[in-house]
Amino acid sequence: MLVPISWVKNYVEIPENESLKELADKLTMTGSKVEDIKVLREEISKVVVGKILSIDPHPNADKLTVCQVDIGSEIIQVVTGAGNIETGQLVPVALHGARLPGGVTFKK
Repeated sequence: MLVPISWVKNYVEIPENESLKELADKLTMTGSKVEDIKVLREEISKVVVGKILSIDPHPNADKLTVCQVDIGSEIIQVVTGAGNIETGQLVPVALHGARLPGGVTFKK
C-alpha cells in the first residue's frame, strides 16, 4: 500500500527536521513494513498552472491549436495537440526547460 506522508501527518506529529529515512525507521519499529520511499516531486520541475485566454487554429497544422495562456507572471503562447481544451480552463503548463518523470524535457 502506498501512503503519502501528508496522510501520516494527519495522525502523528512529524518533526520538520526529520528525514524520510528516519521516519521510515520509526514506522518499521512500530511493526509497519516500509518497503520503499518515493519522492515524486523531485522528478518534476518548471511546471505551473495557467489559464487559457484564447484558442486559435494553428496556421500550418490541422491537428494543432495555438493558445494564449496566462501563467501569472506573463502571458505566453502555447502550441498543443490537445482537443479537450476550452477558454477559461486552468491547465498544467510545462515551461521551457521543464522536466517530467522519465527524463522528458520541454523546449520552446
